[in-house]
Amino acid sequence: MTKRLLFPLLLAPALLVAVPLLAQEQPVNAGADLRGGDVTGAVGGRDNTRVFGTILDSSGQPLSDVDIWLQNDNSPAARVRAKGRKTGTYLLRNMGRLYSRDDYEGIVLRITFERDGYRSVLTRVAVQRGGSQQVYPILFREGESMEPEGVRTVLVGRVEDKRGKAVKGGGEVTITSGDGEFSAAGPIEKNGEFAVVLWDAPERVNASFKMSKGGVRDEIIDLKPSPLPDIAVAQYFNPVM
Repeated sequence: MTKRLLFPLLLAPALLVAVPLLAQEQPVNAGADLRGGDVTGAVGGRDNTRVFGTILDSSGQPLSDVDIWLQNDNSPAARVRAKGRKTGTYLLRNMGRLYSRDDYEGIVLRITFERDGYRSVLTRVAVQRGGSQQVYPILFREGESMEPEGVRTVLVGRVEDKRGKAVKGGGEVTITSGDGEFSAAGPIEKNGEFAVVLWDAPERVNASFKMSKGGVRDEIIDLKPSPLPDIAVAQYFNPVM
């Protein structure tokens, strides 16, 4: 198998549903301080709601310089424009202007990822006000097959002790299949967090978590296929040492 990619990430669940692509043309600056106004009766001042992740191509590699459009799914007239980084990662924030009076506790965002020569990806993401979610879109080239050969997911988590505290110091996580045909490996960060992109993996894998300051934990993990061909849904697992 080919080598896999690793990304240090925070942990948060995501709700993703495909919807038809719309084309509003009212962009605003995603990096600006978007404050409550005529549109936002419920939200004033800075808003800390965040959506982040990594944009991937069909082989699981990060895809750079992707255009991103952000809308309130209940009121999609206004759009926020952002840009993915050259590393393929992105962070969407300062979205207070998109909130309506009905979105005090949270918002459903409509996010579009676009790049010339690739099929656009459109997702709906539910996020609590001031909270964060992760989304991993897969952009396929025009005419390219979207049929997966196996499970495409991102295994993320934190190594913890029996009290639920992070095991610090760093280490390495290794993911393999029982027949040895699939393998992926990468670092456990010093705060105990890890994230591994698993591309065309079997539905059941062996995971070994080895900490640099001692301690090894072996687990069998059942991976969940994404219901959408153009989204690699994160799967969360916190091994206990």
